[in-house]
Amino acid sequence: MDEWIENLNVMFSPKSVAVVGASRREGSIGRAILKNLVDYQYQGIVYPVNPKTDSVYAIRSYPDLKAIPGPVELVMVVVPSHLVKTVIQESIEIGAKAAVIITAGFREVSEEGAAEEREIAQMAKAANLRLIGPNCMGIIHGHYPNLNATFAPRQPLPGKIGFISQSGALGVVVIDYATQLGLGFSKFVSLGNKADVNATDMIRLFADDDETDVILAYLESFSDPWNFSEVAAMTSRKKPIVIVKSGRTAAGAKAASSHTGAMATKETALEATLSKSGVVRVASVEELFDTAMAFSKLPLPGGNRVAVITNAGGPGTLTTDALVSNGMTLATLSDKTKDIIKEKIPEEASVENPIDLIASGGPEEYAHALNAVISDESVDSVIAIFVPPIMVNTAKIANVIQEAVNASNKPVLAVLMGRNDLISKYINTGEDQYTFPIYQFPESAVNALRAMTSYATWRSKPIDEPEYIISPEQAAKGRAVVEQAVAEARDTLTQEQARELFEAYGFIFPQGRVVESLDDVIMSLEEIGFPVVLKMASDSVFAHKSDEGGVLLDLRSNEEVIEAWKRIQKAYDRLKVPKNDRAILVQKFYHGGVEMALGLTLDRQFGPLIMIGSGGVLVEILDDVQFSTVPLSREEARKMIKRLKGYPLLLGYRGDNPVDIRQLEDAMLQLSQMAHENREILESDINPLLALEVGHDHVVLDVRLKLDIRQS
Repeated sequence: MDEWIENLNVMFSPKSVAVVGASRREGSIGRAILKNLVDYQYQGIVYPVNPKTDSVYAIRSYPDLKAIPGPVELVMVVVPSHLVKTVIQESIEIGAKAAVIITAGFREVSEEGAAEEREIAQMAKAANLRLIGPNCMGIIHGHYPNLNATFAPRQPLPGKIGFISQSGALGVVVIDYATQLGLGFSKFVSLGNKADVNATDMIRLFADDDETDVILAYLESFSDPWNFSEVAAMTSRKKPIVIVKSGRTAAGAKAASSHTGAMATKETALEATLSKSGVVRVASVEELFDTAMAFSKLPLPGGNRVAVITNAGGPGTLTTDALVSNGMTLATLSDKTKDIIKEKIPEEASVENPIDLIASGGPEEYAHALNAVISDESVDSVIAIFVPPIMVNTAKIANVIQEAVNASNKPVLAVLMGRNDLISKYINTGEDQYTFPIYQFPESAVNALRAMTSYATWRSKPIDEPEYIISPEQAAKGRAVVEQAVAEARDTLTQEQARELFEAYGFIFPQGRVVESLDDVIMSLEEIGFPVVLKMASDSVFAHKSDEGGVLLDLRSNEEVIEAWKRIQKAYDRLKVPKNDRAILVQKFYHGGVEMALGLTLDRQFGPLIMIGSGGVLVEILDDVQFSTVPLSREEARKMIKRLKGYPLLLGYRGDNPVDIRQLEDAMLQLSQMAHENREILESDINPLLALEVGHDHVVLDVRLKLDIRQS
């Protein structure tokens, strides 16, 4: 284990903690952190640091870190922002391994604060001192050495949940709510500004943490896009990651010059990243903990077939509707199961799924029905609903469910409706004697089961390894093009540069020439032959050339070519393109095939996204596109192609020959590899890529690419 990761582990299991800014003042954060360390029975040495007093909270204090007589592994920083850098410098000098900066007043308030934060982070990184914060509420380790280094007013329970929060204020609420539900934490971290430690670091830590079974997170942004997806996917193979991500409705299509960039919203990027990584996304903090209860208590379901047992028709119908709308199905019970259930339920009860035991259904009927459906091979999971009538005690039903759960390897979720004594005790005290989750409403149970089923399905699939089909020697030729453009501070590649880059990554272009004059156009016709296409090739016109009248197709004579030249020159005049930047691409025209669009766009939070869709002018009109993150596996590429509405056209439509879909997969893998190996790519469109029948190479008819030279 390298020192960088080792120090992150030390942060949560330190042998000693110094609280710089510990205070006697009631209501102060410095006092609250020190009090929580003591009250949570931290099993290490605590050193308050306060130059104005000899003791804090009945513990001897020291004027500064250097005055502490023993080694300090973790430093809690609760001083005014202008003193933080000094404290971090002292932490480095005394050999501390980690620091948590509670103090606010940095990146979140001003550019000066951001600069100060960057300087502090650089100091810490150079000394291998790991930082959490600034502007955070602290950290918790629910097991030995029992560390509660937060200012939360309520003591958390120990447990098997690892929690990551970007919001300090929400973190306080989360601890309170989890405690009410009887859920405890293995580790809890409030990340704050993420000057150093971010969500990816914590997920990597939780992946191999034996104390953590479920990872929960509230995140507002991702600061490590290139590594998050890989780390999350690796971790999801071991344990579930459930995220509530704010900003679901923020920013639709961004202002972008490419089709791909315009169509890739933040939501597109997020969904592509999370789904590929096996991460479960939920809509609210309440749903986050509903899901956590299920994951932390139940085995994963073997499929999406659900049996519902109820004693009231209304809740059964609500559950059915919620299941269907969430992509689940009602299990079809075997005749044998139905016959068994009939033996001990009233004649007027229903044995069809959802099974309605009617209001008179009591513990005996529930036990009988539960055992029957759990034994049915067509049932993957069970939701047991109970609306308490006057004559039946809810606790007795809960006990019956527990007995069935004890004898089962299938997930059973309970919906015990109504504010009865059992539910009140369960919610208000966190006293939990049951090993199955209890919900008050059917929708909560269904959402949790849907999350578990989705995750189980993802985890059961074989790992799709990214595929790189271009040799390192060929890729190096493309890399040289990008490096040259970066050296020239050129963010838009010329047509020749773009073609050279794409050809290095295996793309094939039709025969063509970029020319400057009409005479050169006419001369090129002898080499290319009719029919041809004339296109704008100006560096001043990056995108949407067709919209500007800059693409003329299927030209079959000199006269048509001359007229097309004139039309493009008029378009250049209208766009005020300089006379010395009016190049024209003369290119062979193809008949037949299916026009496709491929593209890349760099999302600032999630890294590059790859897109495939219907091509030509239809790419935005039809909105027939699929996105994924880079790098791509062949299986992912194949699935994206099959999900397109226009997929039947690729198979041959009304007598047309089918196109070579394997070649189309190759094109997606080539583009994915190009983005993965050239991280300066900001946007790129191949539109159209003409997909031709088997035996004919697909050809790139138009391509454009922009670089983000700030990446270098």
